[in-house]
Amino acid sequence: MNAPQPPVSYPFSPSHAMKFGTPVPDMGSGPIPAESVTSAAYFEREREQIFKQAWLQVGRVEEIPNAGDYFTRELHVFKSNIVVVRGKDGAVRAFHNMCTHRGMALATEACGNTRGFTCEFHGWGFGLDGSLQAVPAIESFPGIDRSRLGLKALACDTWNGFIFVHWNPQPAQSLADFMGPLARDMDGFPFDQCQHIAHYTARVKANWKLSIDAFQEAYHATYLHRHAIPGAGDLELALPSSVRFYGPHRSVSCWLKTDIQPTPAEAIAYKHGSFGFVKADEGDTRGLNPSGDESWWFDINVFFPNFFCDLGRGWYFTYNFWPVSENDTIWNMNIYQVQAATAGDRLAQEFTRVVLRDTVFEDMSTMEFSQKAFDSGVITEQTIGDTEIAVRHQYWVADEWVNGRRP
Repeated sequence: MNAPQPPVSYPFSPSHAMKFGTPVPDMGSGPIPAESVTSAAYFEREREQIFKQAWLQVGRVEEIPNAGDYFTRELHVFKSNIVVVRGKDGAVRAFHNMCTHRGMALATEACGNTRGFTCEFHGWGFGLDGSLQAVPAIESFPGIDRSRLGLKALACDTWNGFIFVHWNPQPAQSLADFMGPLARDMDGFPFDQCQHIAHYTARVKANWKLSIDAFQEAYHATYLHRHAIPGAGDLELALPSSVRFYGPHRSVSCWLKTDIQPTPAEAIAYKHGSFGFVKADEGDTRGLNPSGDESWWFDINVFFPNFFCDLGRGWYFTYNFWPVSENDTIWNMNIYQVQAATAGDRLAQEFTRVVLRDTVFEDMSTMEFSQKAFDSGVITEQTIGDTEIAVRHQYWVADEWVNGRRP
């Protein structure tokens, strides 16, 4: 049973039930076939029907604060490298990082500042707005129409400082419409007051959806993270306090165990700091806890197909899962926390960074084993429990999109 009527409760969770803040779509029941995480043909359909049809988060505006600032991203799922640049007019634009003459990359560094892009191959020059501005020996190109040879653009837009791109330069759906009510639930969170405190990345031999699975349910935390997170060994932690579904997106609020006995290191780190990953402080709740849960810990917010923006009091972190193939994924994590005002805040920040690092390392340890099991053909399906309802939602949405049915 994976479409329960809210709220639901279980004997292993005597203190709280799982509420549903939205209607629960009919996602079917029973095991989930392994084909979608092992099939190269299925992945090619995902490339066309999901990743070229959805808005994808690629960076933050703080990475390019000044005119001419740019960064590049290798997007294997597009089979393209892109460059995101701030123009002289302040607008953020995105282009395929390739000269329209003969395809040479225009920006060969990960980031930088430039007055324009000049191809190192033959010297064609492009403005920050993508327009073709210079062609050496232009007389040798009879009939050339420079207006048709500007850089190939992607649609680009921002939400709360997050930069998104869309394969289609003129997508049918705006970013705001695509993000929908889930983004509105998060509005008010002080993204602009947070500082970047850590970045982690890894390449795992696992399908992108299989990789996501490890980060959108708490069932695994009671065993896998029983040492990394104080109190995680309590099975009641497996049951979310609330869940919401918004079309292809989903949000899960995690229950906080209130009688946690902190470790000695944690007690020292959080003694004088205002915020921390497992610090249950009072504070600004704008953009948080949309279902008004008691004993609320943090929200797992998943924007389909591959962007997480998890929010807690005074901190947030993001995940991006970039598929390379049906069994190869690049994972990125960025951690942000409200600007430290005291030495105590700084110490708490560092402790949060280390706790999250150790926790996600444990998560990463599971993915390749699962992928090998499904690739072997010995395990042919996944058996999903109600505490893992977000996992079921992901596979259901992906299959709907692959088959041209978008919820």
